[in-house]
Amino acid sequence: RRQRQMCIRDRVYKGLGEMQTLAVGVGDLKKVLSNVKTRGILGEIQLGAILSEILTKEQYEENIATKKGSKNVVEFAIKLPADGAGTVYLPVDSKFPGDTYSALRDAVESCDKQRIESAQKALVQRIKGEAKDIHDKYIDPPNTTEFAIMFLPFEGLYSEVVNMGLVEVLQREYKVNIAGPSTCLLYTSDAADD
Repeated sequence: RRQRQMCIRDRVYKGLGEMQTLAVGVGDLKKVLSNVKTRGILGEIQLGAILSEILTKEQYEENIATKKGSKNVVEFAIKLPADGAGTVYLPVDSKFPGDTYSALRDAVESCDKQRIESAQKALVQRIKGEAKDIHDKYIDPPNTTEFAIMFLPFEGLYSEVVNMGLVEVLQREYKVNIAGPSTCLLYTSDAADD
C-alpha cells in the first residue's frame, strides 16, 4: 500500500512538473504573439510555407515592389501569365492584428455587450485600414491583378472577419480578398492554374 501511495505521489509530482513546463511554454508563446514585429514575421513565415507547398519557386516572388515606381514591397506576389510574354502579379500580404483580435476575444469572455461592440468596431477599423494599405501600396493594374489577397494567419481571426460581413466590403471598397490558412490554398492554387 505504501509503495502504491509513493507511486501515485511520484506521478502527481511528475504531472505538476509537466504542467509547469507547459505554463512556461504558453507564457513564452504569449510574449511572442504580443510583439507586433514577431507576430508579423510569424504570419509571413506561415504564408511562405503555404505558398512553397503548392507553388514552385518560379511561380511567385518574395518582397517585391508590384506598383510601378514604388519602394513598397509586398511579402509575396504570385506570377500570372499576361497577354503576350509578360507577367502580372497577384499581391499577397500577411496581416495579423493580434492585439485587436485579442481584445475582442477578451471582451467576448467578459460577456460585456458594450465592450464586445467596441472591440468589434476596433477590429473592423483595423482590418479596413490594412485592406486600404494593401490596395494603396500594391495594386497597380496592368502590372498586377485588379485585386490583392490579405492573408490572416489564424483561422479564428479569419472566421471573425468573415462573420462580421467584411468579405464583400473589402472586395468592393478596396479590391482585397481575405484568406485564412485553409482558404489560402484555394486562392493560390486557382491562381496557379490560370
